[in-house]
Amino acid sequence: MNDETIILLANAEWDWSTRVNCHHLAARLARKNRVLFVDTIGGRTPAPREWSKIARRLRRIVGGVRRINAGLTVLAPFVLPVYGSERVRALNSALVAWQIRRALPTTSRPILWLFLPALVGLVGRFDEKLVVYHCIDYHAANPNVPARQVNEWEARLLRLADVVLTSARTLFEDKRAFNPHTFYLPNVADADLFARARDAALPIPAELTNVPRPLAGYIGNISAYKMDFDLLRTVAQQKPAWTFVLVGPIGRGDPSTDVSSLRAQSNIGLLGERPYAELPRYVKAFDVCLIPFNLNESNRGSLPMKFFEYLAAGKPVVATDLATLTEFREAFYAARDPAEFAAALDAARCEEPTRAMARLELARRYSWDARMIEIENIVGDALARRQGARR
Repeated sequence: MNDETIILLANAEWDWSTRVNCHHLAARLARKNRVLFVDTIGGRTPAPREWSKIARRLRRIVGGVRRINAGLTVLAPFVLPVYGSERVRALNSALVAWQIRRALPTTSRPILWLFLPALVGLVGRFDEKLVVYHCIDYHAANPNVPARQVNEWEARLLRLADVVLTSARTLFEDKRAFNPHTFYLPNVADADLFARARDAALPIPAELTNVPRPLAGYIGNISAYKMDFDLLRTVAQQKPAWTFVLVGPIGRGDPSTDVSSLRAQSNIGLLGERPYAELPRYVKAFDVCLIPFNLNESNRGSLPMKFFEYLAAGKPVVATDLATLTEFREAFYAARDPAEFAAALDAARCEEPTRAMARLELARRYSWDARMIEIENIVGDALARRQGARR
């Protein structure tokens, strides 16, 4: 892929401190192509407690189109924050299409790259040369979304897409039944960034210098539909000598998230968001890294990017026994209940050095540099296939 125009309809906002697939992908595609990153339009009507979120979105919209670098432009589109209505969805699709046309850097035929089924109505509006659906979640299982409509939108998008990229094996097994051009490309990490945690000269954050050890830590979104708060609180009660630290935004994607039970536990600390570039300093401070996720439908399709970030940092990982992590079982300590989780913490703390070396070897294979070669080959083949079909 070179000198292409790519409209990337993201499942995140560009300014999030937490960096996810769409951020990493856009930044790397923009090195050789023109990328228009379209901030997520969301998937549910905002709750009353989210007025700050609405105000932030309005400021971005008023700010207009932003040029990040020579290859990357960001658009925060205006939409009506109402979901579940087909009429409003159609209107929003028309509004977003109009805003995209105004922001496109060129008039060349673009590649349309979608992360959310809700914008399936944009397919066909730009005389696009290729449609890519990048599936990273069971979207209908997310909280407070119109699940029936989301499933219908996704089924339509799967039929229309020229390429479907899936980030978990469970997603791959489900989606390939709808589209033969479906590929399994598991999540990866910014391996170079998180490898900094292995640098002896990198200082750990001052706020973690004097906390009681052992220290178990988590980085990422702190939301009730993803994380098992009861599990974490129970384990913290069983391990009073340990300190548990959570770094990340609270309630993103789930405004009903209530962390009062975690705050009430004396050996659990919630530090809030930190800049992405600073996260290796926090991971370096952890003795053990955590993924205490719920075993639910939403997480059935979630292969956490943080898993590979932890591995790149060389840290032992204790995680809920997610279906998406089954193929990586040798690289982490799996647990299904508080007793297993507590025992896994002790095992991880006292592991043999050979396990750390195996993790680093796995992390090297799951880097963005390696993944981009695969993605560009798949999309390049699809472009050639479409071009051949047009002749």
